[in-house]
Amino acid sequence: MAKPNPLSMAAQVAESLKAPEKAKAVPPVVPAVAEPVPAKTTREGKRFLGYYVEPQRHDEIKQAALDEGIQIQELLRQAVDAWMEANGTEAVATVERRRARRAGKQ
Repeated sequence: MAKPNPLSMAAQVAESLKAPEKAKAVPPVVPAVAEPVPAKTTREGKRFLGYYVEPQRHDEIKQAALDEGIQIQELLRQAVDAWMEANGTEAVATVERRRARRAGKQ
């Protein structure tokens, strides 16, 4: 028994999908020209930093951000900035010493 020719089957499917001639021609839908969406510049050149918290702690942080009228990301940025002001010089010096040690080993 011969296998059916897939090309003839494809032609039959294409023929069956053709619109009946009696149907009213519908003009093609032309999408409206949308203005280009501006790129998010707030993340450009930045790296992600995050950590996991317990659900209750997340709710507390979220409520604190709502109370301040800011996003969680901004609240965390302010917290890191405050920590850096208090410990920044020491933290930066520690990182620089660590980098120097690693560079010396290589």
